[in-house]
Amino acid sequence: MFEDILDVTDCACGKNHTLKTRDYIVEKDAMLKLPALLGRLFPDAAPLAVFDRNTYEAAHPKFNAALPGVPAFILTDEEIHADEKQVGLVTQALREGSCDLLLAVGSGVICDIVRYVAFQQDIPFIAVPTAASVDGFVSDSAAMTLGGAKITLPAKAPNAVVADLEIIAAAPKKMTASGVGDMLSKYISIADWKIGHLITGEYFCPFVADLTIEAVDMIVQNIEKIDSGDIESFGVLMKGLLLSGITMQMVGITRPASSFEHHFSHYLETVPIEGVNRAALHGEKVGIATIQAAKYYPVFTRRLKRIYEQNIPNQFDIARVKGYYAHYPENIVAAVEKENTPTITSKLDRELLKQNYDEVLRIADEVPSPGSLTETLRTVGGYTDYSAIDMTDGQFRETMKICCYIRNRFTMLRLMCDFELFDFDTELEF
Repeated sequence: MFEDILDVTDCACGKNHTLKTRDYIVEKDAMLKLPALLGRLFPDAAPLAVFDRNTYEAAHPKFNAALPGVPAFILTDEEIHADEKQVGLVTQALREGSCDLLLAVGSGVICDIVRYVAFQQDIPFIAVPTAASVDGFVSDSAAMTLGGAKITLPAKAPNAVVADLEIIAAAPKKMTASGVGDMLSKYISIADWKIGHLITGEYFCPFVADLTIEAVDMIVQNIEKIDSGDIESFGVLMKGLLLSGITMQMVGITRPASSFEHHFSHYLETVPIEGVNRAALHGEKVGIATIQAAKYYPVFTRRLKRIYEQNIPNQFDIARVKGYYAHYPENIVAAVEKENTPTITSKLDRELLKQNYDEVLRIADEVPSPGSLTETLRTVGGYTDYSAIDMTDGQFRETMKICCYIRNRFTMLRLMCDFELFDFDTELEF
């Protein structure tokens, strides 16, 4: 799988792309092929498999049948985050067992914890997904919550992925809906990346962008079969999720897969809002924000014209941004200040915006309608509105004004906020 993109030379973007993750087993009984894979890649390694309580129940019987001698370490907290505590527990288990290879048997959080520990300890790891819930299985960065702040840090890409479709198809349906929500967001992230390239000159890879959209499209085209539990269609979903992660690996940044719809989720994960459902999965929140982003994207892009026509200055003020976060712990305020100094929108080139404005509108008009995205998510039982996570209209308005500052990334929402082109208190129901 993916043999044709393991090494891409002379890419149109001016770079060569070489994947760190080069082995993929995505099939019904993939778990049974783990021994042969380990024998080929790491014949002398002492592996440690990391589970949480749910993934242990779902995958350990089949895992143990394949690798009966491999110790299992179970993270037992009711709610597990990729934070200092879990990193410390895995690191301690690794040292106590004198292990030098990690197997991440789980979904997004387990993989982020393990990839971060693998990076810190400079050892290999293999991703063994148990649900098609996120697109970051082959990422070489980890979404970590350190010091109370959600940040993306360099981490270890897996040497291989072993995805047993029988286990994945049996996962709770909300996990699948989360994966679909995470993938639909690429329509927004690629549009933002293309526009960012046009009006700031930032690096852009058309091959990676096209590959990302192809990955989403093939999932959308198979959405009814995925909903039915068809094993082969879960293979399509996993391939799409892996492709999205591969694109991030290819360019060494999360730009192809994450934009302001992800900032909505990261914000809620960093600074929980009273009453909002904290148990909602990452992809569920991303899916909600993607539908909202699609709703406002045409409006946002048409507001950009005011920047050069009316010579509107950049209104970014770090004191104002810090004020948004003032009632949160000091370490979060400090992290936000560091992240946003200087603001990414200072790179906007007004002349490039004027020259490329028609192309900006064309890109915006290619974003799928909120109705079509809603229909896709509803097919798999996904969340389609922020009320599904117990967020009020007022909380949503406030989040839209603030969440873009959780990451210093050039996005359409960030432009609206920094140039004050959209009034979130009065215009959300246009």
